[in-house]
Amino acid sequence: MDDLTVLGGLRADAPEPGADRLDALRARALRRRRSRLAPPLLLVAAATGVVVVMVSGVGAPVREVPPGPRPMSAEVVLQRAAQVSERHAPARTPRAGQWLYWKLLVRNGTPVTIAEEYWTRFDGTAQASRRGQGAMEQSVIEPEPGDDQLTPREFAAKFAELPTDPARLLAHVKDDPVWQGDDGEHPDARAFRVLSVYLYQELPVPPKLRGAIFRALAEIPGVRVDSGVRDAAGRTGIGVAYEGDIPDGGVRSRSYLIFDDTTYEFLGRRIDQYREERVGPVVVPPGIAYVSAVMAVGVVDRPGELPG
Repeated sequence: MDDLTVLGGLRADAPEPGADRLDALRARALRRRRSRLAPPLLLVAAATGVVVVMVSGVGAPVREVPPGPRPMSAEVVLQRAAQVSERHAPARTPRAGQWLYWKLLVRNGTPVTIAEEYWTRFDGTAQASRRGQGAMEQSVIEPEPGDDQLTPREFAAKFAELPTDPARLLAHVKDDPVWQGDDGEHPDARAFRVLSVYLYQELPVPPKLRGAIFRALAEIPGVRVDSGVRDAAGRTGIGVAYEGDIPDGGVRSRSYLIFDDTTYEFLGRRIDQYREERVGPVVVPPGIAYVSAVMAVGVVDRPGELPG
């Protein structure tokens, strides 16, 4: 079941879903959050595990029309990001029983910013989460047939095997059967999607591979870089997005990965909606459809513990 099916299950004319139903949808979305970056309309729900967009009239999105982007040279910026990333010290690999911690600020189509915390066991067998001041929820993760979700430990193994030559890396991600998307997906779109997934992880990417990812992104036609893109914490950075061969007049939305413009560390995600768009019962008006900010990452020994 994909994220569109999740949204479709919450019909606009259906009764308000019960807590059990929402918890089940949230758990499903959380498990798939890292495996593939959903298209902009779907990421509104999938990236946070919370559905607030036009469900029985609840959660009307903020009608804040985003300002126009300030384009930069993707080649220059991404090559610089590669150089800086390659100088970073490698992060230590967690032990089998340890947990990866990730704290986000999320604004999902409403004026309210919510803190979300996640603890994911390194071997991928369990996850815990907490929203705002709520109680921590824990769940056991059972493998599902055909699910392309990789555990953090599997990502660590994959990162160790990936080529650090940008051309070879680009060729690999276009053809890797683990990441085959929908029929008809353009190879450049797939490459951007997969490389974005690698960068959008609690598990740090090794410095040489991170540099290769930025260099590979610079080689993909249709990748753009904008300055002054603001995350959910109010920080500004560079926004990296893929638009293929869509002319400026045809852009309905723009989905960014946001990086600090000095250290090139990952700051968060943002989706700017320029035209009203509908997917089944879900209507997304112009404005900021989704924005997040990574506030803390680290390795801990148990869920509920915070990095020192």
